[in-house]
Amino acid sequence: MFKKIAFTVLVIILGVVLIAAFQEGTYKIQREIVIQAKAEAINPYISSSKKADEWMPWAETDPQVKMSYSGPEEGLGSTANWESPGQMGTGKAEIIELIPNQLAKTKITYTKPMEFTQDSEFSLAPEGDGTKMTWTVRGDKPFIARLMCLVTFMDMDKYVGAQFEKGLQKLKNLVEKK
Repeated sequence: MFKKIAFTVLVIILGVVLIAAFQEGTYKIQREIVIQAKAEAINPYISSSKKADEWMPWAETDPQVKMSYSGPEEGLGSTANWESPGQMGTGKAEIIELIPNQLAKTKITYTKPMEFTQDSEFSLAPEGDGTKMTWTVRGDKPFIARLMCLVTFMDMDKYVGAQFEKGLQKLKNLVEKK
């Protein structure tokens, strides 16, 4: 009886490991919103790391996070740095490409609790009387991350996407008030 149970547990564990091994090794999370304003009104909030933190949802997610800024106030090299013993860990986000009123790309580097990087992109496009803003994050999903998502039943797209939706709605409210 014990051998049957042990064999069944082993088969389940091997099955989970195999499923994780064959999952996609990269991820892309994307959300968008239409803001009733011109791109020029939105641009300051994506071209300045400090202004971006006015609408980003992370401070609400992790109230222990401490932010600091380096580099220029806005544009290439504008950098937000964070440290938290909580959910956010330690890292930085630096603007690495900018096309005013169209695109801002950011390299996000996490150093704690584990080291990894992501590429984030904010794009602006005319949409009727407003502007469609699309927020996209891409990165590698190493085996251990795929395994952890599988065993904890965590759907990264749903969890992180919900945070993106909060942030985009906050940005919409902020810009449309002005």
